[in-house]
Amino acid sequence: MVLQPYVQHYWIMRTCDTAMSQLIMPMGCLKWIFHRKRPFDVNGRTDLHAQAQAVGPYDKAIHVDSTEDLEMITVFFQPYAAKLIMDIPGREFYNGVCDFDNLENISFRDLKARIIDAPSAEACIELIEQFVTRQLIRTAGSPYTKPLAHVLDTLMRYPAVRVEELTSAACLCERQFRRVFADHVGMNPKQFQRILRFRLATNAMICSREESLDALLCQYGFTDHSHFNRDFHDIAGLSPTQYIHYLERVSQQGVLPAYRSYHAQDV
Repeated sequence: MVLQPYVQHYWIMRTCDTAMSQLIMPMGCLKWIFHRKRPFDVNGRTDLHAQAQAVGPYDKAIHVDSTEDLEMITVFFQPYAAKLIMDIPGREFYNGVCDFDNLENISFRDLKARIIDAPSAEACIELIEQFVTRQLIRTAGSPYTKPLAHVLDTLMRYPAVRVEELTSAACLCERQFRRVFADHVGMNPKQFQRILRFRLATNAMICSREESLDALLCQYGFTDHSHFNRDFHDIAGLSPTQYIHYLERVSQQGVLPAYRSYHAQDV
């Protein structure tokens, strides 16, 4: 796929007469969310006009709820693509949400209207890909795309790597690397690394036995189980044990595969 260096994946969700309450973990990347029906509640609040939004990388889990039919399309971009896709420094989206109607580029509003009126999800994806392609032509690419892709690949393979080593991998001086990373990704290297380590360690926790967890956590830069517990509670708002119980409830609701598919994608 031509857009693969910039688009991670699409996530489509439809519900019919199903109450939904989910804990959405941070992913460390820019997302576009299109609601073709009523938007869901976010942390207890609903914006009925939030039909198309650019959601920046955030560092805390959020709660989403709905008691009505849903049809939503989410586009997950590669972390380093935020600036290229939006033509705005990625750091301006950190822990933030921007409605397409409030963006200076009016073509975003046109895309929103066409997505809402499209006959199918497949037609929506086609419209999105045409728009993203035009945006990439308009922003004329970036000389930092490949270096940052290399940095993110290094982080995936060695999540406890020091920032100084990432600077070397990007072939930039430290000051320039931190600026370029924040501009393109939307958060600084340490903030992104923290989210990535959390995601990888959480998956390891779910798949591993308790007695082997400490050894696994060391691979992700956690000194011990207590260190992981503190970070987990700060990001997710509950303990690892509470999260396991939460996943059990999600499984009983029959939506665990969808929940896991949202969170299990690689960077």
